[in-house]
Amino acid sequence: MKKLKYFLLCLMLLPCSVLLSACTVKTEYVAPAVTEEVVITSDLTQATNLAMTSTLAIFTETKNGYGAGAGVIYSLDKDAGEAYVITNYHVICGDSYFGNTIASKIYAQPYGSQYCSIAENFMGQSQLVTGNNLLTCEYVGGSQAYDIAVLYIKSDLLSELDIKQATISTTSAKLGSTVIAIGNPNFQGLSATRGIISVESETIDVYVGQEAIMPTDTDEIISYRAIRFDAAINSGNSGGGLFNEKGQLIGIASAAAEDLDDFSSAIPVSVAVGVTENIINSKNLYGLNGVYLVDLGISYEVSNSYSIFEEQTGLTFIKEDVLVSSVSNDKSTLLYNSGISVGDKITSIKVGDRNLELSRAYELDDFLLTVFPGNVVEITWVNGDGAHSVTLETSKSNFALVEI
Repeated sequence: MKKLKYFLLCLMLLPCSVLLSACTVKTEYVAPAVTEEVVITSDLTQATNLAMTSTLAIFTETKNGYGAGAGVIYSLDKDAGEAYVITNYHVICGDSYFGNTIASKIYAQPYGSQYCSIAENFMGQSQLVTGNNLLTCEYVGGSQAYDIAVLYIKSDLLSELDIKQATISTTSAKLGSTVIAIGNPNFQGLSATRGIISVESETIDVYVGQEAIMPTDTDEIISYRAIRFDAAINSGNSGGGLFNEKGQLIGIASAAAEDLDDFSSAIPVSVAVGVTENIINSKNLYGLNGVYLVDLGISYEVSNSYSIFEEQTGLTFIKEDVLVSSVSNDKSTLLYNSGISVGDKITSIKVGDRNLELSRAYELDDFLLTVFPGNVVEITWVNGDGAHSVTLETSKSNFALVEI
């Protein structure tokens, strides 16, 4: 696993002057012909501009200083003046990542604003100078384990600004496809960079300590699934969006390697959205500010991984088996006494009209983020005796708050 660190064409008409005798020629003013300028943009340019309208620069204030990052507008109700924003947990955490503290002040600003900046006052002390279009954010909840946080904005200004909620991609990241990263690097405001996807899914280790160059404790390392891409990102890009060629959100930029060029990582949109929905649901129903995850009562592992090049699409896909590696005896878990056993291959999971046929283990992880108490869950597996399935209704006792 990889170890990373956060951090017109213009047409000018030249008038021709004609010297005529005023006594012999009567002149009449003729208005010049005006044609509307047509700006031709590429699909990628349009995608970048669209993506920029759903990205916000984030600025934070803690007792020890100031921070900068970015966020993506997940939902927007202009009439109500409300918005939910996705960002990284490490962008808005306070003075200690593991102290579960949140920055005392969190601001957001859209593209084109006079952004917040740091300046010295008359006493030589640093202070945050706020710009225009300032949106005050409220912390809804977050998860260190997933490095995702959710912010809430309530402001009449939302109805006046030309901003949009992000369009969420319904397909997973594809190897080699073009991506656009938008963030707030080095406190300088929103900007965009371009690259390609290098690895569509991998597990990375991220160091989240505050001072030391290298981790001094295993608790200073978190691991999560990420997309690897080669667009340049810097400190302040964290929490910003990774978008595809259509301007659709495919990930949340989160980390970059210190010692490797063009080695950046983003949390996949399926994870980011799943965590966001989970946090909002947990907050509304239970007053929790984290991820409330169903405990199936099993552990599973990857087996028989291989790739397939699909001639029709020209894309390479990875397939793998998801095998049960252990079964819990805890009666509070969902699959207790269901008959599932070590070595069984999990093939599908269904909740309502959402049916997932498993081809990768991480798909099950992502799906479980959107399972809530009261849902009816159907899980299917196969073994030497054939196919088996169980249908169960989840209860609150089957869930636990995810801790780092």
